[in-house]
Amino acid sequence: MKYPIRSCATGAVLILLASSSIWCQKAPPDKQVAGTGSIGDAVQAEDKAAASHQRRPNTEAMAQPVAGTRHIHILYVHGINQVGAGSSLLLRKGICKHLGKCTVAKLGRMYADGPFAVESAPPTLAYLGDRIWKSQEEWSASAPFIDGYQITGKGHTPILVDEFNWWPLAYPLKCKWLIVRDSLLTGPSKTQLSICDTPTTPDPAHPKRYLSYQWIKTSEASDLSRISRHATILDRSLKNGLMDWGFGDAVMALGPMEEVLSAGIRELLLKSLQSYATNQHTAENEDADAEVFFVTHSLGSYLSLIALNSDLLGSQDPGLSNFQITPEQRQAADYFSAHTAGFYFLANQIALLELARVSTATSGDAGPSASTSEGKSIPSSIAHWRSKRELYLKQRPSAVPQPQIIAWSDPNDLLSWEVPEIEGVHVVNIPVHNSGFKIPLFLESPTDAHANYAKNPEVLRLILNPSPEH
Repeated sequence: MKYPIRSCATGAVLILLASSSIWCQKAPPDKQVAGTGSIGDAVQAEDKAAASHQRRPNTEAMAQPVAGTRHIHILYVHGINQVGAGSSLLLRKGICKHLGKCTVAKLGRMYADGPFAVESAPPTLAYLGDRIWKSQEEWSASAPFIDGYQITGKGHTPILVDEFNWWPLAYPLKCKWLIVRDSLLTGPSKTQLSICDTPTTPDPAHPKRYLSYQWIKTSEASDLSRISRHATILDRSLKNGLMDWGFGDAVMALGPMEEVLSAGIRELLLKSLQSYATNQHTAENEDADAEVFFVTHSLGSYLSLIALNSDLLGSQDPGLSNFQITPEQRQAADYFSAHTAGFYFLANQIALLELARVSTATSGDAGPSASTSEGKSIPSSIAHWRSKRELYLKQRPSAVPQPQIIAWSDPNDLLSWEVPEIEGVHVVNIPVHNSGFKIPLFLESPTDAHANYAKNPEVLRLILNPSPEH
């Protein structure tokens, strides 16, 4: 399969007076991505396998390869600052552009079960002494969910995109406290207040679930919106948006809420496996396993790796016992660890968030899953995925020859760090410049720099195009 390589886009350009500045990100040197595989490689391999399967004696020749029973499976996990569902939209549009022609079918919504089931009682977690979820209804409104999509075009192998949505778990904390309190300090943010004041809308396809939920009463939001603004326009925007609505998610993920968030993602992994992977994977047909890729944005990288690590013991807090990993969740996590060919990090906070996991250094007794041959510690979550993937590759071939992480970071992104070298994992760090508001040589919006990776054609090109050696 040949994906068209698109020319570099300039993105949004600010024109000041009579001058303009157009900057175009060049493709990274081939040596940076040599030896890696892409989603395009996996699709191409499946197309060839399907075509070979069709070319049997006494069968008519096909003009184009016809997709077989296998598929390519993309798990898209959003990061901080998410507002509602639809985080995978830009990726889906990018896939269609590179296919040249496609049909996108929505496969429906799946909510997390287990401790997130409709009749489940909310955890007793409190913020500043105040219960976060005060009713079963509020807890049900916070359940993570998957929006599933199937992308087909020109007879190519189908691409399944599972959009993981964990943002409902963060809404009550941010709406009830951060947004309300900062309205008094810096001044109100009408954008965030309107999000928190969105009317409650039941999901007609899922009883006792909600498409939206009102976390702040309209009267309270109206009163807050009339408060005088104290901070400057730019500083207030950064405080309300980047810090309260964005970085608040990352801080949240380092405490007891990490157990709740990771349990939610594990439940979504289980849902995804039950709905799609098991239809392709049977004991009699091991070769029908789907190739899996994670495309994750910022905090989504950290949370996905934590959720995949089935060796984590979890919190010992009795109040969070319902969120410890179950045998079913462990099976799903191990399945996806083995079948995940690679991660595409669209910005990430792993280097920052691992500061909260600083531990006593070990010398040779940590085992291969926790250290390199040189004794350098690596995140146990990455080590777990690496070991499961390496074992899988010993049993069957893949279009991606070894576990890989390809990470993009915009230098003007305040919330992105490079991924360190990891033994046994092909790590590639690529600098990019995303489109957005900018004053050349002086200012570039850090919010746009962090949010617009999926808009960047060079990012999409490396994710979707077959590699040169293929």
